[in-house]
Amino acid sequence: MNVSCEDYDKVAVIGIDGELSDDTLEVFRSTAERRLAEGRVQFVVNFEKLSSIDSAGLEALLWLQDQCRQGRGDLKLAGLDETASQILVMTRLDRRFDIHANVVGAVKVFSQG
Repeated sequence: MNVSCEDYDKVAVIGIDGELSDDTLEVFRSTAERRLAEGRVQFVVNFEKLSSIDSAGLEALLWLQDQCRQGRGDLKLAGLDETASQILVMTRLDRRFDIHANVVGAVKVFSQG
């Protein structure tokens, strides 16, 4: 898995290339923790290049959302394919996350609020 992080003004966009699973979680968490330590609380996770996600990956997203909300920020998801969308629906996490078609739309919501 390759993880990238770009800043769009005050929003940190984490891109995941590959799978987000128990085996690859450390890179994702350390990337998020660095941005949180810098005071960032607005995040978008870009799923466009995500190949798969397991329960540990879902837990990592919930952890990041909790961290953001503790700092009065939020986490949004963008670019989900049909499989990832179905996983969120089956686990009912689609009700917990703000989901957008693409990164631009997700980032734009932060600038409007």
